[in-house]
Amino acid sequence: SIANKISDYIIKKGGSCVVLNNVDTATGQYRVILEEQVPGNLECVITIGGDGTLLHAAKDLEKLDVIFIGVNKGTLGFLAEISPEEMEGSIDRLLNDRFNVESRMMLCGQVIRNNEVVYKSNVLNDIVIHRGGDMAISNFDVYVNGQLLGKFQADGIILSTPTGSTAYNLSAGGPVARPDSHMIILTPICPHSLNQRSIIFAADDEIMIEMKDNKSSSGRMTGSLKNDSARVATFDGESFCEVVTGDRIVITQSERISRLVKTSRISFLERIRNKM
Repeated sequence: SIANKISDYIIKKGGSCVVLNNVDTATGQYRVILEEQVPGNLECVITIGGDGTLLHAAKDLEKLDVIFIGVNKGTLGFLAEISPEEMEGSIDRLLNDRFNVESRMMLCGQVIRNNEVVYKSNVLNDIVIHRGGDMAISNFDVYVNGQLLGKFQADGIILSTPTGSTAYNLSAGGPVARPDSHMIILTPICPHSLNQRSIIFAADDEIMIEMKDNKSSSGRMTGSLKNDSARVATFDGESFCEVVTGDRIVITQSERISRLVKTSRISFLERIRNKM
């Protein structure tokens, strides 16, 4: 109903709009948007939901030269910042070119096994390496620009962009960063050490995480992972790749960026204050 209301308002104001029903009616889950589904003259994508919905759309259409704006029907809404009540005013500013575009850095993650890239993906929020269904602590060796940073024992590791700093990174006790800044944030998840905390790196640093043996549960795991050494790397919480001992996950700044529309005069710091 909100999508149709937005579409009707845009058309009433002289614009054109196509509504894509990308929710699976059977499961209620998000469906992938295919590039061939959108018009060739597309300029802006409006998502209705939470931050995850906007992330999905930005991921699906990352190759297109478009801007994204989110109407928030979720909870925190750091990315999807427009409330349904503010929708008409925001659309007016959008149609009259009274808005700003924020360019957000992205990360590129590659899973390397036996010197071959077995998985690769760009993310706007984060790359998370975690223990999957195994309750055992995982061991990671972390290298920065080829130099050993340290050996980590933890439930997992989060590699976050500034945009993703208010997502899982925030829940895990990591720092909040201005979304238009350029940096990579490493935050261990429940580290088995008192002195392992978040570390901030330059955007052009290369971070490599080597998967070591974990403290396995001696074959008692009955989940979907094939063996006790298998863990999972997730990309923006949407796609994932199983990783095993010896795999390397290389994280660098992506050549791609995401462009998000800002129509509100409320600053990031004011939103942080209001939401926290």
